[in-house]
Amino acid sequence: MRVWFDVSLILILYLLSLLKGQSIARSQAPYPPSKMIVQFNWSPEVVKIEDCVSGDNWPIAWVNDNLQVTAFCDGRGFAADAPDLSLGFALVSGDPPHFRAENFKSDADTPKGGGSKGIKASDMIMVEGALYMFVRNYKPPGSDDFTHSRLARSTNLGVNWTWADWHFSDTFGCLAFVQFGKDYVGARDDYLYIASQANDNAYNYSTDVVMARVKKDHVMDRSSYFFFSGLDKSNTPVWSRDISQRKPIFTDPRGTQRIAITHHAALGRYILTTSNLSGKKATHTAALGVFEAPEPWDPWSTVYYDDHWSVKDGKDCRTYHHRFPPKWMSADGKTMWLLYSGLDCGLYTFCVKKATLEVARAESPRIEPKAGVSGTFSIVAVDPEGGVCGAAVASKYPAVGKIVPYVRAGVGAFCTQHWHNPKWGEHALDMLAGDYLPEQVLAELLRGDAQREKRQLAVIDMSGRVANHNPSQADPSSVWWGAASGKYYSCQGNTLVGQEVIFAMARAYEQTKGSLADRLMAALIAGDCAGGDRRGRLAAGLSVAKKGIDGCWLELYVDKSDDAVIDLAKKYAALKHEAKGDWRGGRLPFINPRADKSEPSRKTEQELE
Repeated sequence: MRVWFDVSLILILYLLSLLKGQSIARSQAPYPPSKMIVQFNWSPEVVKIEDCVSGDNWPIAWVNDNLQVTAFCDGRGFAADAPDLSLGFALVSGDPPHFRAENFKSDADTPKGGGSKGIKASDMIMVEGALYMFVRNYKPPGSDDFTHSRLARSTNLGVNWTWADWHFSDTFGCLAFVQFGKDYVGARDDYLYIASQANDNAYNYSTDVVMARVKKDHVMDRSSYFFFSGLDKSNTPVWSRDISQRKPIFTDPRGTQRIAITHHAALGRYILTTSNLSGKKATHTAALGVFEAPEPWDPWSTVYYDDHWSVKDGKDCRTYHHRFPPKWMSADGKTMWLLYSGLDCGLYTFCVKKATLEVARAESPRIEPKAGVSGTFSIVAVDPEGGVCGAAVASKYPAVGKIVPYVRAGVGAFCTQHWHNPKWGEHALDMLAGDYLPEQVLAELLRGDAQREKRQLAVIDMSGRVANHNPSQADPSSVWWGAASGKYYSCQGNTLVGQEVIFAMARAYEQTKGSLADRLMAALIAGDCAGGDRRGRLAAGLSVAKKGIDGCWLELYVDKSDDAVIDLAKKYAALKHEAKGDWRGGRLPFINPRADKSEPSRKTEQELE
């Protein structure tokens, strides 16, 4: 017994020491813990492409369904007989752990320059058929200074490049594109967003990360770049042409280096990765920080922060240029693969490691809702045979997909709009689950409600029974409001250009051949094409639940956009998910249904007064 006690005590003390070391690192994290991603675990295995000979950095751009372009630095890439290059290129096919890569020749191939004295690709991105690359360690003609960055563009997947006639020489020394989906599908708007540690040297650390943006059709034009200059009183980003007005989007007092930002479509969050200093000054460390935010500038939360992320046989392994390629993020939001480089422990190669996420149901991925007036058109629907229910919504109101529709597997769907009350969402579904009929749910919600004549509500149960409540005292600005229901669905809306919006949605839902998710998306597009919310297009969302699956089976959001429904449709088309069916409109290549079509007339606020 005494021997058992001594051994157990030693083991307990050892485990406590590990936890203490980890808690010290996490206690120094620059942002509070994430409330959305509540568990974040690494697979112990490091997965490497077997054919990789040598190289590091590995910026990567998603080209098509099964293909990505990457760049390697200071190595031979994936061919033993290849020359050592400071910058070389390869094509990557497949997904880990079953992936492969092959070098290809490029007119940007650069002989090995030795670390900081040879250009290296810091990041790459594919945008509507054009491949863009930023390189660091650029030395302008006539200069001995290698701390500059330069942009290049290719229209043939990196074989030939056109170089910009300008370069960054201040602050933006190691640039990273904010990554979205394949060929930039699912981007937040018509801009490219570019971030960097706030210095001009990729081998040093900066406490801050800064950002610029540029219209995607003016990327090669330096005068078209605007720099993040903070948030105004309404928390709206301010952008300035003057680089000296730049403000940080992210700060870590322990330093940032070689950052990356990827939009996680399934979670509706931006994921930032960075190295940090964990002690004495060093070029690279074993530290890693992972952070998430609803916007690429604020507010950040800590997902993972560890000074000893990469360790082998008790020894720190120096790693850098960590990034989560969007191609390797699962559609259900539960797994993603980190691509990175290392100097020690056999990591000077193409390395990936799998991360598994647990998302808080209460936070996933809804914002904290507030009551208000939300001019909206929406649809609720069920497939009793398949055990699937869902809702889709669009509006001029921001983030409408996170405050109007509510769905629950095996129960049904509910929408609260116009004078919406998000507190009713889960309560309505609770009553529906408690064998209330849809009309009884609405009666209970509206009993004693002072704003009942300004509410618009819709509820459907898994049998397809529907109940609606339309406002009798809608605001004067609500040009038209109403609802139309059919077999297993209901469409409703207010502040619309006219009744055709609702009728177009109903026709599309009934006529579309595909899954419930397909039909919801088709209905939303039809309503948008008919004119939609008379005030404009800002936000949209789609939620689907399936019996036997906890939480939402599928959730997609566009919280702020100039063309929200079309942007949501692009996301849907690019998505690989079991909820999707055979509907042609839900597959790539995406065809804009409003292209070359005249817009229904929209009455302005002035015209209504």
